Amino acid sequence: MKRLTPRERFLVALVAGVLFVLGNVALVNWLYNRNISLRADIAARRNEIKSMKVLLATRDQWAAREAWLNATQPKLTNPEQAGVQLLDQVKEAARANNVLLESPELGSIKTEAACRTVSVQVSTKSPWESLVKFLHTMQQPDQFIVFETANLQIDPGNAGRMACKFKIAKWYAP
Repeated sequence: MKRLTPRERFLVALVAGVLFVLGNVALVNWLYNRNISLRADIAARRNEIKSMKVLLATRDQWAAREAWLNATQPKLTNPEQAGVQLLDQVKEAARANNVLLESPELGSIKTEAACRTVSVQVSTKSPWESLVKFLHTMQQPDQFIVFETANLQIDPGNAGRMACKFKIAKWYAP
């Protein structure tokens, strides 16, 4: 085998030095990125622990709420009549609060993990004060009625009135 010339030895040392520096840069970059991801993971786990401690501290409150929910939430005994009953309840609240109902439509029954939902869609026209009273009347906690969608606009025919479209749902125990 032939001996390397001084110039070739210099080039080999230079290539080895460049490879060593590039390898170290890649290693440091990987370690830096790993450090960042581990710090983010630690922060996420600390937040999770903090959330769990809050839940643990309020467990009695949540148990009481669950007991109230189980005792208060209505059971769906007659699925065929549930939509009609909800619509009657909406009509009664509208009549009591001077809200005009237009084009009521019954929705379908949806079963979810937390509840069974019966819905109706209605359009209303009323002064805004009456509308606020209607919304307040409908959304009492013990009634389990929610407004899934609400489109509120000023009535184009009368600027003193509101024209609204609602999808109103009642939640029943699963």
